[in-house]
Amino acid sequence: MQNNCLISNYSFHLYNYQGIHSAGPKVYFYNPCIGYVKKGYAKFFYKGQILYAYEGDLIYIAYGTKYHSVWSGSPDIEWYSITFAFKSQYEFYEYQFQILKDYPSELFDKMNETYENSYMLSVSYFYQLLDDIYQKLETTSETVSYLTIEPAVEYIENNYNQSISISTLANLCHCSESGFFKLFRKSTGVTPIAYKHNIMIQHSLDLLSHTNLSIEEISTRVGFSSSNYFRKIFIKLTGKTPKELR
Repeated sequence: MQNNCLISNYSFHLYNYQGIHSAGPKVYFYNPCIGYVKKGYAKFFYKGQILYAYEGDLIYIAYGTKYHSVWSGSPDIEWYSITFAFKSQYEFYEYQFQILKDYPSELFDKMNETYENSYMLSVSYFYQLLDDIYQKLETTSETVSYLTIEPAVEYIENNYNQSISISTLANLCHCSESGFFKLFRKSTGVTPIAYKHNIMIQHSLDLLSHTNLSIEEISTRVGFSSSNYFRKIFIKLTGKTPKELR
């Protein structure tokens, strides 16, 4: 292993909750992180899309990632979480947030068993994990189509609580409205309004978790026309009511 592939930090945790748990800061992750679902499942709100992680799935969270997640269990929620850093900050930078389905738990269990009493042995298991997952993870690169619609993505994320027209977004990308709509969906997997709703709900999750604002106040702050419509979209995307998650 080359020196720049060496890790400079390694921290292992086992988290337990019951029922419902909301997590995920709006700020960037300054170190990569790896999660593993032991019990329950999670919805990740990431870049305007919803990704699912179920029991036995590995979650790779790259440097610079921001997301929100909603965890559910019947009643237990349990996951491993590993925070680490490479000696070279931009090592493996081409690997972005993604989920590996049905990943074996053996190495995670060994790291958990040895972390407190034999830290170096735990680290050795972690190196084995890294060696394996970087052969399975997909590298990501921005396609020409995504670069074309990127001004619209940035505009939505910066103005999510305002009324936004397709014509405004299309003009930003120097496209016709019909051409822009098709390109946006092809590049992100969702429509512009679905992307905007996802970002609005992501911000509402943060407000529900970290403020005492009422549901109505949060609805207005994130840009919904009515609290009833906010609840409808919130339930559609999270599977829970705002009150349940709070």
